[in-house]
Amino acid sequence: MPAADPFTVLRFTIGEVSQAVYPAGATFGPRTLLDFEFVWIVDGDVIWECAGQRHALPSDALLLGRPGMRDGFIWDPRRPTRHGYLHFVIDAGSGALPAQREWPLLRSLGEGDILRPLLRHLAWLQSLRPAGWERLAEVTLAQVLVGFVGGATGTLAEESADLSPIVDRVIAHVRAAWADGRLDQYSVPHLARIAGVSRGHLIRVFRTQFGVGPAEALRALRLDRAAVLLARTNLQVQEIAAQCGFVDAFHFTRAFKAAYGHSPRALRQRCAEGHPVPTVPLVRVRGLSERVWR
Repeated sequence: MPAADPFTVLRFTIGEVSQAVYPAGATFGPRTLLDFEFVWIVDGDVIWECAGQRHALPSDALLLGRPGMRDGFIWDPRRPTRHGYLHFVIDAGSGALPAQREWPLLRSLGEGDILRPLLRHLAWLQSLRPAGWERLAEVTLAQVLVGFVGGATGTLAEESADLSPIVDRVIAHVRAAWADGRLDQYSVPHLARIAGVSRGHLIRVFRTQFGVGPAEALRALRLDRAAVLLARTNLQVQEIAAQCGFVDAFHFTRAFKAAYGHSPRALRQRCAEGHPVPTVPLVRVRGLSERVWR
């Protein structure tokens, strides 16, 4: 009897493709995973502690955590760390895959891999939800999982970004200024000077590109990163407020609760209980976080 085709039989419950930036020296865990989790390193030298062993993760590493696994992370002590992550559950079809004891814990992907573009495609499907996107998302994740397990990871494809030159100048400035992990606030006149246009023109361009002005767009980014830091690091609320450009914990808590419906501490507790990290639609749907943190 021929083996089942994993692309036909695999079914998943898929979390949201997310990306996080952590300040130098932050840690996360230890924790016990309740589901599967892909984690891919973008920047920074990371130590992954898993099953009593330490693994040094290069910037092109992709790892796969399993349900019941006890693990933790030590982020780069010298510079900010960037990584993406995706939680999922295999609902059906796992018998079409090799036994889990044969799966690798991690792979070094190198340049031109297929898995990271597929994960970006999965994020695109989740954001725009075209016709039939749920099944397309399952097939995409199946290809990532099968490729990871079997080592079929190669491609020569490249991805290009389509930004307004004005927005591109602002994003490049913000990316460079936030490279040390601290997300300071910037006034709209300052950003307009960086872009070489008037304040009004900059606002119009941002609204065309993202649906909101530059101040609201960058504020959404700072709150989005704060949510991830609450869920996935051991930093204190006051430290996260400072890292994300808020004058104090009081102003941070007020802004955070208005955006997410929970205080920072309440959200951290919810995530510890297994709830997903919430997102601001602007940040994910418009792809703003990927533009700044890539």
